[in-house]
Amino acid sequence: MKKQIFIIGCGPGAPEEITGHGAKLLEICHEVYAFDRIGDLYKDFKEGIIKCSYQDIEEKIRSSKAQKMAVLVSGDVGFFSMAKRLDEKFRIDFDVFFTCGISSLQYLCSKIKLSYEDVRAVSLHGREGNLPGSIAYNRYTFVLTGGANNASKILKDLKQNGLSGIKVTAGELLSMPGERILCGTVEELSEISFDSLTVLLFENENCVNRDMPLFDKELSRNETPMTKQEVRWVAVNMMKIEARDVLFDIGAGSGSVAIEMARKAHEGLVFAIEKKDNAFELLCKNKSDLGALNVIPVFGEALEEIRKLPVPDKVFIGGSGGNLDKLVKSLYRANEDVKILITAITLETLTEALEAFKEINFETDIVCLNCSKSKKAGSYNMMIANNPIYIIYGEKNDE
Repeated sequence: MKKQIFIIGCGPGAPEEITGHGAKLLEICHEVYAFDRIGDLYKDFKEGIIKCSYQDIEEKIRSSKAQKMAVLVSGDVGFFSMAKRLDEKFRIDFDVFFTCGISSLQYLCSKIKLSYEDVRAVSLHGREGNLPGSIAYNRYTFVLTGGANNASKILKDLKQNGLSGIKVTAGELLSMPGERILCGTVEELSEISFDSLTVLLFENENCVNRDMPLFDKELSRNETPMTKQEVRWVAVNMMKIEARDVLFDIGAGSGSVAIEMARKAHEGLVFAIEKKDNAFELLCKNKSDLGALNVIPVFGEALEEIRKLPVPDKVFIGGSGGNLDKLVKSLYRANEDVKILITAITLETLTEALEAFKEINFETDIVCLNCSKSKKAGSYNMMIANNPIYIIYGEKNDE
């Protein structure tokens, strides 16, 4: 008969928050293990709790003679919990059981009387993530902080990235002595120091529906050329953008493509690079007006600026300033798996794009898009043709 391990979610901290079922299991288990902080909190609740690190727990449990053992984990076993990793360690040789607990999300939402079925939950505890996208496209975003990504740093970073006015609730030391729940804006709370045990709940009243395409009529315009909506829709879908991608829009102009891509990469970032003053000003306005919080405008020459930015997964080139070949090679050197899409009006640009892709052995997919739109002429509708656009997509040839 296999030994039994009960992994028990013990809530946000205070022993009073453990469920009745969890408390009963602690009574019948011969040994109870807990990681440092939880062990300290539960020392008066259950005698003989064995404190250990995550690195040591496997050796201790495997060498134990106890038939029934419990491991206390914070929060709920199904919510960004250590329970999953513990199960993977022990499930072959032990019978492992999960017992749910109260998560910090549940606890905080109950305190502020918020129903949480529409809350987007993100963990930045020891992980990397691009929070602006989650905030941009969700009314509520809950964030577990920790490690280098503590609450104070996150709030300061968001303020620096232009999210100062977003509403936020900070829950510090939830259920424990010193509990503090503060509400305000990102700017207001960024000036406050918080304990490492702090969670954040953002509210964006102007969140964007990421499932909707971007229509030309939504964009502000000036003399800056703009990639039309039909071209954007085809091009962006050809790029096979994933939620967490890092993207470049080179020659971003009005920002129409960057904003369209940002809705696809709703947990990623889009760096929109533009060198002309009037176009850059328009780009920033459209980003702000359309709530594209995960678009980062970058002013300057693309060849110089891309060296300073994170390595991209996919790149849209709508304007190269005569440096198409150099741009393609530079992007390829940074990431051989990068996917690049180029739009061209002239045959010369089409030829240049094909040559650039050929030199780095990229497999290409080419579409010539001929689009006509209806226009009223008295009581008639006439179809007015736009210029044909070449869309050239390239990616690494694995053959």
